[in-house]
Amino acid sequence: MIRLVQESDIEELAKIYKELYDNADIGENWTIEKAYDLLMYWYEKQKDLFFVDIEDDVPVGAIVSGIKSWFDGLRLVDTEIFVSTKCQKKHIGKNLMLAHLEEAKVKYNVSMIEFHTYGDESEFPQNWYNRIGFKKDEELIIMHANVDNVLNNLGYFPKDEIHDENNVNNLNYSYRDLSKLYSHLSTGDTAYIFDMLPEYAYLNNELEKEYIESRITAMKNMAKVNLFIIGNKEKLKRLENNKLFEKTINSCFNDSKIYIIREEEIKEKCIYEFFQLAQGLYYGERKNGSKEAFRDLWLDGNGIGIMIKDESILNHIQKSVNTITKKIYSDEIKVDVVLEGKNEN
Repeated sequence: MIRLVQESDIEELAKIYKELYDNADIGENWTIEKAYDLLMYWYEKQKDLFFVDIEDDVPVGAIVSGIKSWFDGLRLVDTEIFVSTKCQKKHIGKNLMLAHLEEAKVKYNVSMIEFHTYGDESEFPQNWYNRIGFKKDEELIIMHANVDNVLNNLGYFPKDEIHDENNVNNLNYSYRDLSKLYSHLSTGDTAYIFDMLPEYAYLNNELEKEYIESRITAMKNMAKVNLFIIGNKEKLKRLENNKLFEKTINSCFNDSKIYIIREEEIKEKCIYEFFQLAQGLYYGERKNGSKEAFRDLWLDGNGIGIMIKDESILNHIQKSVNTITKKIYSDEIKVDVVLEGKNEN
């Protein structure tokens, strides 16, 4: 029986996923925990296209894809399809693919499906894909790299200092690191956050919850947080019933402010700043010639960067921020919503 996946299916599917990659011997060493994390990511991101096959009340295979806007319409991308070795050659993969594509066509009117696979063209799984109409792309090349190696080649140097109570050194500012740093902001500190609503924004997962809570903690600790939520009409519409987003806009404390702004407004009135934000980058030169990029700007009470110590970079960022805020308060940029912080007693 094929149906949409339930959260209770994920643990068993993770075991199958690990088992299949163990047998494939292609250099990917999955654990059940990591497979579980991957499948939970898909469950939270695209569970409306996440199908599972149940045999004797046990999950034995699944399929899921993401939705991506492309020049020819919406596409299915990064597809994962897998069936337990105990249940292969029973047309389960075929039936999963059929259910998945039918739903994607009806719901999203997708035009193409693309994903990565492995092995020899004359052997499974490639020969199965060939039989049902897939072709190997002869033009696109899959690139991969170790992030630390690329950072080194780009001239990246870890920060010498981080503003927290333990003076922890050399964090690379992962999502969780950002949450820890936000939690340490307090009286006299200022944060400017430009939330451009990427696909992973306000998803109901632990990392996102922790990040949102850390920003709220900064407000409660008397830091002045300026959160700019910038998105097009469609993205803002999708947030109407999002519980995590509701929590965000209902948790503005003390001198903090939350601005909800249409992307088109920023793009029209601050085109240079918009494209910096859209790319998630503010560029500034270090004295050694390398560049830094960031979107969250933090200042302590003395106007010194908490994350970034280089004065020229801070000045560059502050100038862009000032341009946007000046146009907001002169009514040149129309703001859908401005939320003022309430006192936290």
